[in-house]
Amino acid sequence: MTADPLAWRVECACAAAYPPRQAVRIGDWAVALSDGGSRRSNSASAILPGAALDAATLTAIRDHFSTARQPAIVRVTDLTPDIDDLLDRNGFAPREGQTRTLLRHVARHARTAPAGIVLTDAPDPIWLATRLRLAPSAEDPAQVAARIALPTGYARRGDVAIGYAALHGDIAVIEAIATDPAAHRKGHARAIVTGLIDWAARAGASHLALQVEATNVPARALYAQAGFTPDLYGYHYRRITPSSAPDR
Repeated sequence: MTADPLAWRVECACAAAYPPRQAVRIGDWAVALSDGGSRRSNSASAILPGAALDAATLTAIRDHFSTARQPAIVRVTDLTPDIDDLLDRNGFAPREGQTRTLLRHVARHARTAPAGIVLTDAPDPIWLATRLRLAPSAEDPAQVAARIALPTGYARRGDVAIGYAALHGDIAVIEAIATDPAAHRKGHARAIVTGLIDWAARAGASHLALQVEATNVPARALYAQAGFTPDLYGYHYRRITPSSAPDR
């Protein structure tokens, strides 16, 4: 369990930067549901650093997902007491989607964004179309943008690379970095990240955070080169489908 208070502030910032369509509180957990999209916006996450999960709360979480006709997915972070043994006993599948949360200090002086980077405070039609093309299984990006109640900067380089950052207090969170596969290894993602670092500095952020799957070696190398070297905490997912659930 990670005790660093900054880690929990980053966790809250990441949740606010990518809000689900709906979230229902069950005990110390928020059950998120969205119209498709990532596991993060369709899973149960702790809402308190000392969040407890007992059998009754887990049953209520499973029932909520069942009502929505979705598999029950629990997001397990390093920030709360370990719950993997409880999930094991209740038939949840092994860990998946192991992810690391990386941090970077933001200098107060802004730098010039790389050439060709368009920065806007709302996603323009090209940004939205590019997101849909590069992440066809993701939730409608216009709906996601409409739910973000934070100052947000959207970056794109033509229609080949995109990303955005949202400011929660003094922490800016980078999301949705994507590059057209035909344009990989040409510096586009690096330019987007640099543009968003510039945006965060101008917005007054002290820290910039992002979350990346542990197995995504190229992305982790890119972020390390961009200064995201503190590895703050991690998380993974556990899921169960109704057919694999034990009898209650």
